[in-house]
Amino acid sequence: MRALLRIYEEVTAALNARELAAAAAAHAPRPAAGGKLAVLGLGKVAAELWDGVRGAVGHADALLVVPSDAPAPAGARVMRGTHPLPGAESLEAGEALLSAARSLRPADAALLLISGGGSALAEAPQPGLSLADVREVNQALLTSGAPIEEMNCVRSHLSRLKGGGLARALHAAGVTRARALVAVDVPIGGVAAVSSGPAIADRTTCADALAIARKYRLPEAATRVVETLKPGDPADFIPHEALCDLRSPAQEAARRAPLRVIDSPVRGAVEAFAERLAREGGFVCASGELEVRVPAGAPPGGRDQHLALLVARSLRGTNGAFLAAGTDGRDGPTESAGAMVDGRTWDEASTRGLDPAKALAEFDTARVLGALGLLIPARHTGAHAGDLFLLRRD
Repeated sequence: MRALLRIYEEVTAALNARELAAAAAAHAPRPAAGGKLAVLGLGKVAAELWDGVRGAVGHADALLVVPSDAPAPAGARVMRGTHPLPGAESLEAGEALLSAARSLRPADAALLLISGGGSALAEAPQPGLSLADVREVNQALLTSGAPIEEMNCVRSHLSRLKGGGLARALHAAGVTRARALVAVDVPIGGVAAVSSGPAIADRTTCADALAIARKYRLPEAATRVVETLKPGDPADFIPHEALCDLRSPAQEAARRAPLRVIDSPVRGAVEAFAERLAREGGFVCASGELEVRVPAGAPPGGRDQHLALLVARSLRGTNGAFLAAGTDGRDGPTESAGAMVDGRTWDEASTRGLDPAKALAEFDTARVLGALGLLIPARHTGAHAGDLFLLRRD
């Protein structure tokens, strides 16, 4: 298992947003004579993205919205939102981003640094929606098993920031020089889907959002939708550049070990992917973002820990090992990045009375894996490109 952990650590280091942004810094927009450059950063690795570009862009007014455990780099105003549910700090940060965009002049330029996690870290609800409403909808989405694209559809239609809201604010200020650098952490939708697309057009409609609300029986607040920025609108003017995506972790892992990459980016239900892995042999890797339906009343857990215990069942009695962990160093609302298991894990859990089958049924895998010392401690890695999966089955 230590060999798998070493590969994971090397992959997260290679995908650190600081280095990725530095390589793209030459593409930053330049202000007109008499103008200034404004940098607006949003997401789990916005601080690292700013660190990567600041040497190349020179002086800029930078506003970054990051999680509580992210660094606070020099030369920027740093605001901290909450994750995975928006809090009061998130609303303050969302309004600050919109205000900063509206304050610019036509001669100014805007560089947007966007990564995953921004859907919760910054929010500006539509009029009539309270923080309690927004939290209730987001909580229902997180436990529904809905894929990220459906979550983003609902969230965008309830927000003045998401679904192109930030682009609208920049366009209204007369800004024409802008570019977005994006660390992509979603399986489909690309740059437009990250942090619910604050600076780019949204192809979904209010009707789509309402259908999703009905499908998952979301709270009534989810039906108070308004239309988002659409392709062809003059406010949809900001080029977006992807710095990495969900294929990147598997690709980086394959550069460091004799691994076979399978179907990356992977998506769909955790259980379906576990069944796929049960049929795999040799040394394989994948990366992506899976979906999990959380039963009512379940303790805080993560999809990577849940997947790891599912795979442990199929590894029983073998010399195999498996790792599942987030490249951002977090697995859901837990204090773990993910977990590692091997061919002894399931039987050891049973022998110690931890009842792994019951833990899977109740989404209580952190209890079992924690008792066995198989959790990977959470950390702020500076990377954010989905989850990495490493399987060795001899």
